[in-house]
Amino acid sequence: MMRILFVAPYGGFGGSENVLVNVLERLDRTRFEPHVLLLEQGPLSDRIRELGIPTLVQHMPGKPGVAKFATSARRVPGPFDVIHANGGKAAVYGLALRRHLKAPLLWMKHDHSYEGRLTHALGARCDHVVCVSHAMAEGFDDLPEARVSVIYPGVILRDLKPVEGTTPMIVSVGRMDPFKGFDQLLRAAAQLRAEGVELDVRLAGPPDNVHKDTQLELKRLADELGLDGDKVGWADDLDEVYESARVVALASKPKGENGAPGEGAPLVLMEAMGAARPVVGTDMPGIAEVISGC
Repeated sequence: MMRILFVAPYGGFGGSENVLVNVLERLDRTRFEPHVLLLEQGPLSDRIRELGIPTLVQHMPGKPGVAKFATSARRVPGPFDVIHANGGKAAVYGLALRRHLKAPLLWMKHDHSYEGRLTHALGARCDHVVCVSHAMAEGFDDLPEARVSVIYPGVILRDLKPVEGTTPMIVSVGRMDPFKGFDQLLRAAAQLRAEGVELDVRLAGPPDNVHKDTQLELKRLADELGLDGDKVGWADDLDEVYESARVVALASKPKGENGAPGEGAPLVLMEAMGAARPVVGTDMPGIAEVISGC
């Protein structure tokens, strides 16, 4: 049986964390023995333990945690056959784990963080890189083709009521990160309302660990625009959120000073398609690839 150490950098829930949970839920336990190492405390550890998977938390949040990687890696018990790094920070820690555990390192890259020289340097030191879109894989054109794979995240198919029976509701799902473009979506909805289009908006997702004030700012903006600020924030039941949607939108903006795309292969659009909901998004590489299929 293959022992796999899954490493995840955050303790909360977002797109990459949901992908990890989906993988763990469907892993063939007769062939694979999963263990999970989290680099932050949070609800993700509880969800993984509910699956009966051994989970270790080494709380090393933010950039200061990186300085502890070499020491902390030596405290991780082995052996393992593969280290699966779920994201860029996890891959950086994975390099220290790789030296300690003598196991190959697989980096699953979900977004366009660590672009440019950092991507090339980190990818070159991993044994294999899995990208969630072809657009992202282009960043590894210097690596041998055999060391880079493209695997789209899997999603659950939802059997919901037909979209024709919904009221005019625009839904968007994701962490309350300013780069998600939720503010632009609210302003666009208000403009449509001003032009006589009947509609409502639901923004569902957890607060962002870095941009902690964004959720409150979005609630205030929704109220100022005559929309309902109470429909901005966490949702316990995503089935109910998607079932209410006439359309699911993603208005993500370029991220960072270099204008890198803010999305790799957005899970929200795949989940919406799996719920038989029409989708619309900004013309950015990962988003366009998911919507158009190319």
